Amino acid sequence: MTNFATTSIMPLLARIVIASAMLTSGWVNCFDQIEIRPSMAEELTAMNIKVVSPVATPVVKEEAAEEADVVTSDSETEPKSKTIVATTRGVNRIVWLMHDKWPTLGGWGIFIAWTAAVSQLVAGILLFVGLFTRLAACVICIATGMAIYVIAGLMHGMFSMNPFDWPLDSHRFIQLFAGAGLFTLSLGLVFGGPGSLSIDAKHTKSTVTEEK
Repeated sequence: MTNFATTSIMPLLARIVIASAMLTSGWVNCFDQIEIRPSMAEELTAMNIKVVSPVATPVVKEEAAEEADVVTSDSETEPKSKTIVATTRGVNRIVWLMHDKWPTLGGWGIFIAWTAAVSQLVAGILLFVGLFTRLAACVICIATGMAIYVIAGLMHGMFSMNPFDWPLDSHRFIQLFAGAGLFTLSLGLVFGGPGSLSIDAKHTKSTVTEEK
């Protein structure tokens, strides 16, 4: 029972967890629109990257009149503006981050960002079915390791501060250890393999059988 759990169930659970994170993140980066800060929107626009700019839409306050001939006052009918935050494709957030940290990359920053986003989707699919598992897990190790270095290290400066101060910012704390958890699980798949409940295992078993 223990052997089956360690060689089949645990690798399967690790693959499902990593694949779920990569598929959702990759989908958002490749296809969905995300909200961004005005400063980021300005920088992306300067880079000729499409941003849906914020617009002001009139919102009129509606109140029921007690009688049909009641005239509402100017203060009740004056339009109010509702600000809609700027949005852009999820991958452009990675583009902005690459440009912010390494502005000399130029067009390579866009290429690297799209490579990372597409790799998340492809690696997530491969891990979910257990095909080319070690290769997919290695790609995710590189991506999550780079993300930890850039976001936690360069942006937030967490590696230069007292680790006991990390929990004071719960968002950064969770972000760091979520990335570290995915990196560790992926590294386990690189060295331990996909487990018996995978296409890789079935293919290996059939190959061994044919050789015999």
